[in-house]
Amino acid sequence: MSMRRLFLASALAVTVSSPAAADEINIGVPNWAAAQVITDIMAKVLTEELGVTVNLVPGTNPVIFEAMDTGDLDVHPDVWLPNQKNLVQTYVQERGSVALSTNPYGGGRALCVTQQTVDKTGVTSIYDLTDPDMARKFDTDGDGLGEVWVGAAGWASTTIETVRMHSYGIAETFELLQMDEEAGMALIRAAHVSGEPFVTNCVRPNAMNMIADLVALEEPPYDEAKWNMVSPTEDPNWLEKSDVEVGWPAINVHVAYATRLKDDQPEAAAIFSRIGFETEMIDEFIFQVLEEKQDPKDVADAWLAANQDRVRSWLGY
Repeated sequence: MSMRRLFLASALAVTVSSPAAADEINIGVPNWAAAQVITDIMAKVLTEELGVTVNLVPGTNPVIFEAMDTGDLDVHPDVWLPNQKNLVQTYVQERGSVALSTNPYGGGRALCVTQQTVDKTGVTSIYDLTDPDMARKFDTDGDGLGEVWVGAAGWASTTIETVRMHSYGIAETFELLQMDEEAGMALIRAAHVSGEPFVTNCVRPNAMNMIADLVALEEPPYDEAKWNMVSPTEDPNWLEKSDVEVGWPAINVHVAYATRLKDDQPEAAAIFSRIGFETEMIDEFIFQVLEEKQDPKDVADAWLAANQDRVRSWLGY
């Protein structure tokens, strides 16, 4: 018996409306591990507690937000701010067709090297990477340029990191590698084992922090006035028109959901509003999927079994 039914059976003189069995929720699923686990957690809660049919639809950030606006999708499980600031500006603040959860988890982002890299090269500052002699220490293919993993294609953070590498001048001395999360993590594992100089975008939460001893390079602190970011969806000349020569701001990650759900499926909307995790939990999700090769559904099931009180709070009990 679900927690919802147990609660209703024990409560006295409580009247609730039962959701129609035909109700459906369509969740857009981005291609990173944390989003996949969060999606599976939400899907099981919605199915078991509300009797909702859940459909999972792979998609990129812009596609999912546009589909929430048009009614084709209902939920984005893992919206990173400021990475997706332009989409939130358009659909949350201007159009009002999307809402954000009220309990985000936090994180941070930087450009990092392994501790072995610091010991071998003496690199400490992001500006050190603009020195061609330093960059050659990171060259693995003999072309005279170092290599830096900036993220996966389709990630908003990859677009921003690309702009940052151009703004700092690192794009002149380094090749900017775009590859999916699993391939990027393989590079980090290999660098940790070999001890060879290595630089990467790094983020918390992420399993990379559990794999290697990463050190953030020094750089100017975040300054909103100097964060001049134009997204590819806003202008085809986004790279030339952007300039971000400062560190990342603090990260907050929300669930986003279509505001029409507040009227159409209020119980589901309430869950999306309340849902929340801790950064350490997300670290574990990513590590279990990418490093331990667990299926995201199995990770979700184990987490749900161990966190019934958390789920009750989402249900409003």
